[in-house]
Amino acid sequence: MLQKQVVSHRQVAWLVGSVLLTGSMITFYQSLVQVAKMDAWFSQLLPMIYAIFICYVLMELVHIYPGKNIFEIMFQICGKWFGGFINLILVLYILTILTVDVKGLSFFIQASLLPQTPLEIILLVFVLLLMSYRTLEVAARVNEIYFPTHIIVNFLLFLFLANEYSPERFEPMLSSGVKQILVSNYMSMGVYGDIILFGAFLPVFIQPQLFFAAFKHGVIIVGFMSSLILLVLLGVMGYTIASRLNYPVLSLVQQIHVTDFLDRVEIFMLSLWFPAFTIKVIIAYLALLTGIGTFGGERQHKPYNPPVGFLLVVTSLLSFQHVEEMEVFVGYAYSTIVLIIQVPLLLFLFFRSRIQRSKRAHEKTGIPPDNRYSRFYRAMSWTSNLSIVGCLIAVSIGKWFFEMDKSIGQIVVIVIICLLFIAMVASYCQMQVVNHYLHRTRTTIASTGNKH
Repeated sequence: MLQKQVVSHRQVAWLVGSVLLTGSMITFYQSLVQVAKMDAWFSQLLPMIYAIFICYVLMELVHIYPGKNIFEIMFQICGKWFGGFINLILVLYILTILTVDVKGLSFFIQASLLPQTPLEIILLVFVLLLMSYRTLEVAARVNEIYFPTHIIVNFLLFLFLANEYSPERFEPMLSSGVKQILVSNYMSMGVYGDIILFGAFLPVFIQPQLFFAAFKHGVIIVGFMSSLILLVLLGVMGYTIASRLNYPVLSLVQQIHVTDFLDRVEIFMLSLWFPAFTIKVIIAYLALLTGIGTFGGERQHKPYNPPVGFLLVVTSLLSFQHVEEMEVFVGYAYSTIVLIIQVPLLLFLFFRSRIQRSKRAHEKTGIPPDNRYSRFYRAMSWTSNLSIVGCLIAVSIGKWFFEMDKSIGQIVVIVIICLLFIAMVASYCQMQVVNHYLHRTRTTIASTGNKH
């Protein structure tokens, strides 16, 4: 049963990282570079704010409707028929996510590793792998092994590609128009919107404040790492080459030559990326099963697993006959679909939860406001929030003064990297202080009970 699963705050942060980071590394960066060119790496700022807003709405739902997932909440709020219609839209939306991910991975595996294997076989084997996972807890434990290693290897890209950087490829920074930068941010919102998948697992998050901090930390990790990867991609290849490659990150890794006998570093990288990406698809698959099961009034996944797996195979086979079609859809149409579905739903749930919270203002949740834990939590929260806002201000100021001094772009790069790193550290501290307070509270209660 879903409510009996146990997932720690650290695992939640890394699950968020797998959901938002690994999928975009296949083809999505190509579309960003095509639109924003050298300024493509500024495309993660507004989507981070949007994803944090989604996290806030989800955690408000945990406060108001404990023990219920987002599908059950919609039935409770909107009734059987209208709530069922909204849930049907959410189920089709999740099916779209799965179709894009499964077909995209099949294209990628065939192009990079198994060129002689039929696409149908790769797709079928991958769907069978998805069907073997039954709970979020198992996926979280597997992800706890692979995702941190994947992040460390991405950091090492800077060292491995140190001899491939060219200062000329970074110029001219901030030369794209404001429209191109905003469009690239708009395109990224679709990818960050995938975090709403965790709405299917709300009963797992029994400590809303702790898991909101964990979600926020995961989102900032993704924003920081995606910005760095795009910066490395542009510095090594330039926007002209990167915008023409179907799999720019794979081509970037293939530029690494550590020694004469270790030329195929991409094989090692793929062995770490593939499990982390698989976790992302597993979460979407479990969310789909949860949504379908809600129509039957139960949370057991087993009865729906075979037919849903067969449906996923069929939809994946019939969609996107070429990788270019999928790239156009993900890069230019997906965000529009996501925002049309999510924005009205999120605003409705946000105002609904605020009204309900105002009626229950006497209930105390999270850290009490009158102790040192609360003060430190607020300080770290403000630090991370202001750091993200500072990134937006830095881009705006840099764009304003770009015509006066072309070197202002280099200063903006350094400032944004530093601010994103500060936001990531502050969000980690924000998460840890809630965890320490809850651990201390449990220990105090347990010791008091033992005395009595």
